[in-house]
Amino acid sequence: MMNRKDFFEYVKNNVTDYLPEKFADAQVQLQEVTKKNGLTLTGVVIPVEETNITPTIYLDSFYQEYCNGKNLDSCVGDVADIWIENMDTDLSVDVNRIMDYGNIKNKLQVRICDPEKNQEWLADKVVTMHGDFAAYYTANLSENEDGIASTAVTKNLLEAWNVDVDTLHKDAMAADKNRGPALYSTEELIETGVFGGKAENLLNGEQDVNMFMLPMFCLTNESKLNAASLILHEDIRKQVGEFMKGDFYVLPSSMHETLLVPDNGDFDVKTLNAMVKEVNATEVSQEDILSDKVQFCDGKTAVMENAEKREARMEREKAAVIEKSAGKNGLHGKLEKAKEEIKSGDILGKPQGKTRDTALVM
Repeated sequence: MMNRKDFFEYVKNNVTDYLPEKFADAQVQLQEVTKKNGLTLTGVVIPVEETNITPTIYLDSFYQEYCNGKNLDSCVGDVADIWIENMDTDLSVDVNRIMDYGNIKNKLQVRICDPEKNQEWLADKVVTMHGDFAAYYTANLSENEDGIASTAVTKNLLEAWNVDVDTLHKDAMAADKNRGPALYSTEELIETGVFGGKAENLLNGEQDVNMFMLPMFCLTNESKLNAASLILHEDIRKQVGEFMKGDFYVLPSSMHETLLVPDNGDFDVKTLNAMVKEVNATEVSQEDILSDKVQFCDGKTAVMENAEKREARMEREKAAVIEKSAGKNGLHGKLEKAKEEIKSGDILGKPQGKTRDTALVM
C-alpha cells in the first residue's frame, strides 16, 4: 500500500489519463493549502488556458478511501470526474468586477471561528472580535445547490476597495440576512432528512419551545452553509429568546450552524461543554469545527457570553453576598450595630447620657 506522499504523486502523474484528450499535456501540480483549525490539505491543480481559475481538488479524502480498500485507479478516476464536473460550471472570474466593492457587497458573508486555533490562518484576513469568536469575511463568487465558491477578504483587498472595517462588517451582516436565517427543530430536521419535506422555520412563528419533545434547535440559513455567524445578530438572539421563553445556551456545533437549548435546568454548563468537545473530536471534520466554548444568552437583553466564565462569575458574586451577610451577623456585625445604637442614644431601650441622669434624679 502506498503512503500518503506516494499516493498524491500517483494521482498527479496519472489523472490526465482520465481527462478529455485536450488536457493530455496539462501541467498538473500538487499544492498544499492551509485551512482553518491548523488543517493542511493537499490538492491537485490542473491549469486551463481558457479560464483564469481552475478548481482545486483536495486528495486527502481520496487517500482515506484508498486506505479503506478502494482500488487505486478508481480513486484517480474519481478525482478526474469531480474536476470535470467542476469545470462544467462557469468558473471564470472577472477580476475587475471583484475589485469593485459595489458589485461585491451583496455577495459578502460573515464567517466565525475560534481565534485561539486560527491565529496563523487569520493573520492576513480582515477580522473583528465578538467575545469568544473571531469573525472573518468572504466574497462569495457563486452560490448554488452544489456549494459556494468564495474568496476570503484580506487586509490588502479591503485596502484596494478603500472601505473601512465597520462598513465591511455592516454590509456583510446585511447580506447574511438575505440568505434566509432559519431556526429549525432538530427533530424536524431528522424527520425531513429521512422522509423528505422541509422543516418549519421557527423564527417569527407562533410556536414556542414547549411544543417540542426534544428542546434542541438549529440556527442556520436556508442553504445550511457557513451560517454559524447568524448568532452574532442581536435581533435574531432576541427572536430566539422570545421563542425559548427565556435564557438559552448556544452550542457551537460547526461553522455551518449553532445548536440552541433552553436554560430549563435539564443541562448544566459542565455537561454541555463536555458534549460539545466530544462531538467536535469525533463527529465534525477538522476544518468545520467552530469552537468548544458553550455560550449563554440572556433571553431578554440578548447579551451573549461564555457560559463557563458566566457561571464562575455568578459563583463569585454569590460567595461575596454570603460573606457580606455573615459579616453582618457575626462579631464584627454586632460591634457595628452597637456603635450605631450608641450614636443614636439608645441601648436596650434605655435613655442614655444626660437624659438617663435626669430620669434617675426624678
